[in-house]
Amino acid sequence: MVFYLHGIPRLIKLLQSDSEELERIAAGALRNVVFESSENKMEVKGVAPVMRLLRRSRNILTRRQLTGLLWNLSSHNLLKEHLSKEALEILTTSVLVPCSGLSEGENPKDGMLADPDTFYNATGCLRNISSAGPEGRKAMRQCENLIDSLVYYIRGTIADYKPDDKSTENCVCILHNLSYQVELPQKYASDLHESRLNLAPKTKTPGCFGSRSAKIIQRLEPKRPLLEKGSPSGVEWLWSAITVRMYLSIMERSICPYTQEAAIGALQNITVGNGLVSQAIAHTIVQRENGLLQAMKMLQEGGMVVKKTAVSLRCNISRYRELHAHIVKQVLPQLVVMLPNSDTSTDLPTEVTVSLCHILINLSQDETQHVRAIVNHGALPKIINISAEDNGFGPTRAGQAACILLHSMWSHSELHRAYRKAGYRKADFVNSRTSKAVH
Repeated sequence: MVFYLHGIPRLIKLLQSDSEELERIAAGALRNVVFESSENKMEVKGVAPVMRLLRRSRNILTRRQLTGLLWNLSSHNLLKEHLSKEALEILTTSVLVPCSGLSEGENPKDGMLADPDTFYNATGCLRNISSAGPEGRKAMRQCENLIDSLVYYIRGTIADYKPDDKSTENCVCILHNLSYQVELPQKYASDLHESRLNLAPKTKTPGCFGSRSAKIIQRLEPKRPLLEKGSPSGVEWLWSAITVRMYLSIMERSICPYTQEAAIGALQNITVGNGLVSQAIAHTIVQRENGLLQAMKMLQEGGMVVKKTAVSLRCNISRYRELHAHIVKQVLPQLVVMLPNSDTSTDLPTEVTVSLCHILINLSQDETQHVRAIVNHGALPKIINISAEDNGFGPTRAGQAACILLHSMWSHSELHRAYRKAGYRKADFVNSRTSKAVH
């Protein structure tokens, strides 16, 4: 009835009233009238009056209603892009900075604006905006102090042993979305490249045992650059070593599924690339932070979505052979347990089975001892069963990955005798199906 009687434009006009109480009540009425009504949300043509009042109002109750209104509006897909252009700067300066404590001590007046409910509403709005698309995420990454405020708040709740604070979930989910397809600055990658060159073993002139000395040098493992701890700001927080540790702390302490999924999802996003920065992040997670143990907790205790993301993170990390020994030692038994007995198993999504097979493929590329460990943990019968699955047109995606894995495992000739002793033949590993999958 408010919509049909053209009440929404009239309520918006009241946001510029001389009466503070009238402004608050009008904001509350707008918040309620647009709730779960797409038609009413679209009737709010432009959010400029809302943002002007939020910028100037010092009344906590009014600010709660205004941010609640923005949160409701942001759930409409057609309004998310508009809000990313009109609302980010004011939400950050008027709500995120004072409520997160980022500016604590710098401006005493800001402390009077701090309110957990206002912050919760604002981060709920930003969580919706961050899910809209690449342009919205780009605008959020570029908004000064937005990411800084989110990270500062999360680190504070972790320090206070409140990882399941309701606003923390919003903040971590925003960072998860902002880390998706984030572009890393070339200068940062160049610094890591120079660091890797400085850490690489220097080739020396061969001595009396020239050829032997040269072979030994070639076998030396080059050291890998780790992320610098430094003092990040803005978008740099998305791949900072400090943020990596923060995500791992959340995974260890939080019991909220959405917060867990967002933290491990953010790590999965920033390790998915092939560049030096993604490589450095993977090494930082495993070697500096011992993060495989936290990820293992997600596999053991998390729901299916959390487990799926945890497996994807491990798949990213398994691309680096220097980390294979850590994976085999710490999490291989759990990965084998997760493998289904066949590709048609209903309790595990196909993409998870595919990722598990790809992890084992990566582990089996070089070291025979890693293949031996895979076999010793009882994976081989499961892998053979998965490889035999067919969708009527050929192997399923998981079946194809299992075929490639079997081919890779047979390439280790040192294990042929052990395979035969266990009752397996060459045809179990190398056959028309596995050869077709490989080629």
